Amino acid sequence: MTTSLTQQSVRRLLWVHWKKSHLLTTKRFRYKPKWAMHEKRLTNCHQALGHFDAFYKPVYGHDWPSIRVSLLSLPKHCAVVNIYGHFDKTQEKLFDLGTSNFLLNAETEIQFTSDAFRETPENDEQVRKDLRTAIFHDTDGLSAGRTSLLEEQALQDEQDANDDLNLFVPTEKVYSEKDLLLREEISLNSFESRDIGLRVLPAETLSFPQDLKTFVFPSGVVSRFPSPKSHHGTLGYYLMDAASVLPVLALDVQSNDRVLDLCAAPGGKSYLILQMLRLYEGGRLHCNDSAQGRLSRLRSVLNLYFPKDIVEQIKVTKMDGTSEFPEAYNKVLVDVPCNADRHVVTEEDNNLFKVSRTRERLDLVRLQKDLLISAIKSCVPGGTIVYSTCTLSPAQNDGVIQAVAEELWETSEVEVAVQDLTNLSHALSHTFKFHRKSKHGLTVLPTLLNNFGPSFVSKLRRLK
Repeated sequence: MTTSLTQQSVRRLLWVHWKKSHLLTTKRFRYKPKWAMHEKRLTNCHQALGHFDAFYKPVYGHDWPSIRVSLLSLPKHCAVVNIYGHFDKTQEKLFDLGTSNFLLNAETEIQFTSDAFRETPENDEQVRKDLRTAIFHDTDGLSAGRTSLLEEQALQDEQDANDDLNLFVPTEKVYSEKDLLLREEISLNSFESRDIGLRVLPAETLSFPQDLKTFVFPSGVVSRFPSPKSHHGTLGYYLMDAASVLPVLALDVQSNDRVLDLCAAPGGKSYLILQMLRLYEGGRLHCNDSAQGRLSRLRSVLNLYFPKDIVEQIKVTKMDGTSEFPEAYNKVLVDVPCNADRHVVTEEDNNLFKVSRTRERLDLVRLQKDLLISAIKSCVPGGTIVYSTCTLSPAQNDGVIQAVAEELWETSEVEVAVQDLTNLSHALSHTFKFHRKSKHGLTVLPTLLNNFGPSFVSKLRRLK
């Protein structure tokens, strides 16, 4: 009898223990925050891709799938030989890698384009116009797909509604703020060109500087350049996106120019300018940036690639680029902050499509406009201003040129004109693919064979 009671007690205790354990386990798996930790959330890169699918696809049409894949693929670079390094030996090593100087291949195209314009009768404006429209087409296609764009945004808004649960604010506030941001996003990015009477100057005769040696691998080759070697304290070449060379080519730097690089860091375009500028012949370079961290990178580039006596002659300042600069420069480059399309679809760090940076991203167009106005006002009448970005956004490219021209016309006596860059695009058509509907400049489209860009370049001339 005693043994039976003991066994029964043991069974009861085991049953109670099992039941408690089961209840605890059930509760743990019903704990909602635990489930929430396993929910899939969109990364910053996915947010950027969704944005580009919505706003770029209607603009670039059939080219967009190729552009999209290229943005997600490894980019190609070019090596720009440093004239202050071991110049000849560096070129030989680059030739041995199987690369070629793409500017040499463009010389024939430059000559052909120059002859075409020179042989065109001065009174035959229609012929000249046809030559120009090879690149500067109208933008009727920009409005195509507007309905589908709005529909996609509506679907995306519904799909992303769950993301708002992660914000520790009342639900009503989240939806109202999201709605306002979405409306502003659509308004800013749904750019449509309009005729504002902006004068277009005819294409100029173009010649590339002899000292600028830019080496790239052949089309379809994705080999990487080795790290540059140092010679007497200066590195032999600088690696950069070949599309970044275009703004400096458009600037057409001469040996004795007075140049302002308004947003100079991290220093690639300043490096290019110094390959053509001769500080001992009266040339002057002013490098400016508003961020101390970026200025440190700029100073590092200058010290690694140029002798000390050259670096000491370069003026480097930390100023807000939208502030007033003296009207003292005949060449001004303004490479503005932008979406940085390739970076935001491949890198989570420092990504503009992070939710907390939405306001900063939406303010980009205003900042770009203010920077370009500052650049124009710092340029002497008759001088040249080059505006550039590394984005495909029409609003941040043609849209900024249009907005600036309108504001200057309404608020000041400053007058600018757009310089036709048809000759530059023709000369480099074997290296880059250009979008044919950019109205106020050139847009480089990334391709898998030559994965350069994206880049936008617009050349302005200050008339008065």
